[in-house]
Amino acid sequence: MQTSLSFQVLSAPLSEKVLLAFRKNAGWDNRDTSALGASGQWGGQARWVTVESGKKRVAIARLELAPPQFCFVSDLIVLREHRGRGVGEWLMQQIERHCIDLRIPRVLLQPMADNRAFYEKLDFVADPLVAGFLKKDIRPLQRRLLPF
Repeated sequence: MQTSLSFQVLSAPLSEKVLLAFRKNAGWDNRDTSALGASGQWGGQARWVTVESGKKRVAIARLELAPPQFCFVSDLIVLREHRGRGVGEWLMQQIERHCIDLRIPRVLLQPMADNRAFYEKLDFVADPLVAGFLKKDIRPLQRRLLPF
């Protein structure tokens, strides 16, 4: 994995130009930029997060926060030249930490067929209530009691 990664929570929505560039890099044909707004389809608040490597933005994700129930992750894209280096896994860990800080206990997402295995590797499981969705219950790290 790259060593100089930083996680950023954006205070304003991602620009349409940046979102379209990331979608094009990912091979997505969808030009729908309705995801840019500050309100989410789940009734929560939408927030963009990014991963920076040095001064370059290498990954983005949209979080729809619906505390205290869940966070819905969408539009997660790692630039092609940074894939396979652990950036996506690192980003998901940072999103989980962000949710823990906000006292949100569950992360939901709707994977594409070609990336379902990636999320399952990160302990996401099929949501029995919503077909096609994966969920992960997260809890703050608990202190381990080690034998002396």
